[in-house]
Amino acid sequence: MGSGGRRLVEDAVTTLLSRAPVGWTHLRVEFDPSAAVPVVATVTSPASAPARLDVPDEVIDKLNDYRAQGAAGGTPWHTLVIDCHSDGRLSERTDAAKLSDGPRRWPVRVLAALTALCSAAAVVVFAVGWRSAPPPPRAAMLAAPDPSPRQQQAFEVLKRWYDAENHGDGATLRALACASPGKNVADEIEGVEQNSTVQGIIHVEAVVGFRDEGERVWGRFMLRVHPITERQTRLVQEAQQHGGYFSDEYTLVQEGGELKVCDADSPPLV
Repeated sequence: MGSGGRRLVEDAVTTLLSRAPVGWTHLRVEFDPSAAVPVVATVTSPASAPARLDVPDEVIDKLNDYRAQGAAGGTPWHTLVIDCHSDGRLSERTDAAKLSDGPRRWPVRVLAALTALCSAAAVVVFAVGWRSAPPPPRAAMLAAPDPSPRQQQAFEVLKRWYDAENHGDGATLRALACASPGKNVADEIEGVEQNSTVQGIIHVEAVVGFRDEGERVWGRFMLRVHPITERQTRLVQEAQQHGGYFSDEYTLVQEGGELKVCDADSPPLV
């Protein structure tokens, strides 16, 4: 499955988790496009029985798009069930699994992405609720395996990267960038250097996707934004309708014994 399909599933699950109560332990999503209610999402907490979550139309649309991509890619299926646990365990199945003689490659990739997503789900709840009452301490909310040294290194580099952006520090951004950054990263640095107005304070909350390719790594970083300008406030308000968080994808390369920010999947906001 391509990154587009993976993003559809991630966004659907994240949107549902943003509606889950603090302390949730298990989310189940059942998708049947032919049913009167095509998506049923239930969440379980330690002190309560499973409770239904409201499912916005955008979740139904994303899962329909995901199913259509499977059919177009030669792996058609009709119904989908996802079980997501707060400790990072995740399982999924489709009716197509009964018709296949061998293992399918795409669920493995989906599960790898969603396991990271579910283990960081408490952070998602924190990200969408930053304006409300303070959440429980993060240490009590997260129950994920320790990241690899390279993943932790990439996370620390991106924390320094966004701290420099928050302070309008173009010099530090250049020091954290590789010798020949891609256009999106170069534009991001120049935008900070040429614009003294900080639109929002950005905090890196979690790594929700990571690939270690030796001399380079790729990561998807989940962000919490505290808006300052009216424009950024509108963007945050819009994000509250679609899962409540922001994310950026970066490629870092090994230079001089350190990871350096070298490319971004998306251009910077202007």
